[in-house]
Amino acid sequence: MGGREIDRSQYADAVEENLKRYQSNPQLYRKRQEINEHIFGTIKRKWGYNYTDLIGLEKVNAEHSLIMLVYNIKRSINILGVPELIAKLKTWNTPYKRKSLFFLKTTYLKLFVTKIIFETNQNTSKISLA
Repeated sequence: MGGREIDRSQYADAVEENLKRYQSNPQLYRKRQEINEHIFGTIKRKWGYNYTDLIGLEKVNAEHSLIMLVYNIKRSINILGVPELIAKLKTWNTPYKRKSLFFLKTTYLKLFVTKIIFETNQNTSKISLA
């Protein structure tokens, strides 16, 4: 009578197991944070993508996929530079059977890169990606 009642989540076992793995190898988790977490921080804080106005899992996933695509393109430009990225895309041997899909992708990429360069040149003299 008057005893304490403890509710345990259905995921409590998984949480405890994860905590044990983390405590046994914290440097591995730290490395994962260094590799993965900065991407989401960049998208959220630098780009201001804190929420979506869309409703429904399919639409939200589509928007998230587009944002990740833009991040990857900007990152590629930052690492390779625009001329080298375009050169690599031109020599890329596509696994797709239709070359028209590849042509469509590279055309849109060129338009996207041109837009980034044009907008950046309007604002500053140096491209600031990432």
